[in-house]
Amino acid sequence: MKIAYYLNEGRKKNLYCRISDGAERVTFSMEYSVDAEKWNEKKGEVDFEDTHYFTLIQFKEYLTKKYYELKSEGKDDVLARLKNEALSFTQDAGINGVTEKMFDYFNSEQNFPKYKDFIQAFEKFSKLKENDYKVETIDNIIRFHTKDKIYEMDTDEGLTARLKDFIERRAYDEICTETDRSIWSEIYIDADIEKHVFLPKMFNEWKIYWNTLYKNIRESVGKTDHLNEMKQTSWREFQIFMECYDGHGDAIKLAFEINQDELYPIAVIATMKIFDADTCYTEYCEHEFFGGGKWESVSLDDEDNSPMFFIRPCEF
Repeated sequence: MKIAYYLNEGRKKNLYCRISDGAERVTFSMEYSVDAEKWNEKKGEVDFEDTHYFTLIQFKEYLTKKYYELKSEGKDDVLARLKNEALSFTQDAGINGVTEKMFDYFNSEQNFPKYKDFIQAFEKFSKLKENDYKVETIDNIIRFHTKDKIYEMDTDEGLTARLKDFIERRAYDEICTETDRSIWSEIYIDADIEKHVFLPKMFNEWKIYWNTLYKNIRESVGKTDHLNEMKQTSWREFQIFMECYDGHGDAIKLAFEINQDELYPIAVIATMKIFDADTCYTEYCEHEFFGGGKWESVSLDDEDNSPMFFIRPCEF
């Protein structure tokens, strides 16, 4: 089974989807117009800056999953069923209907506000109407593109889910680029972790980092000799970290100052492995959304159980 997007030059709303399975094939319109200059013919995808770039990736993933589910259930006319479902998504709202369905579907396992709640919260905040902005979904964040600005809307639930994912996957790069070092420092200081507790956990995480790196390079490249000198340098840096630990007071900042790409995310993970994770996520969200005045809060109504949203102009 293969899913591909293509441009139908005879249509104004020219983005189409084709699903093929052997000799069987169905096609349908995505109810969306794409500028030919912003279309990658080789990859069969829109430009990265297109607001529906991630929606189209998710829709392929969704169709693939549904295909195998229907096959495993012994259903007939699988491709026709997929086409009919896609048409039901686009019937009333065009490709925005697909965006809504994908956002809710891929966040369905979380206790998470619905797409329509984000839309309602943004319109309450901005006083804009549906045709005054474009919607871009990225995982559990929604960006609103207006004439003058791009706004980003987030939630406690969304940020917590991302932080939890970074820590559990040991996503070192994302911890460096997608989280705030100063907030992790606040959490570490509040946790008041004793040296004899923190350093063994830090050392264990350091070993996991290098064992994983060796394993990944061995599987992808084969040779790992070039890592030996890097590991020795890293070990010397970790020794400096241990020597300076007592006189610093903030292990997160210390690790960042010595090696922000390696020791810093390792120190964050070590902290989270010691302290209660749920408490840490709650504290992180409080610092992020209520500290520094970067975000404005928006609620749908005055009820205590009403979803709370946080919005700010995008910084890029």
